[in-house]
Amino acid sequence: MEMELKSGLISVVRAEKECDVYCPICHKVLHVEEGQVIPRCCGKVMEIQN
Repeated sequence: MEMELKSGLISVVRAEKECDVYCPICHKVLHVEEGQVIPRCCGKVMEIQN
C-alpha cells in the first residue's frame, strides 16, 4: 500500500493510492492523495487507516 524511497538520511514513504493516515500516538488523522508523502507525526511515519 505504500512505496518507500530513501532520500539522503531520511526515508520517504509515498501513498500508492488516495487514503487516510493516522498517528497511533496522538490519533491525528490526515487525508493524502496518490503519490503524496505520508507525513511523520510524533516521530514516526503515520499509518494507513483501513
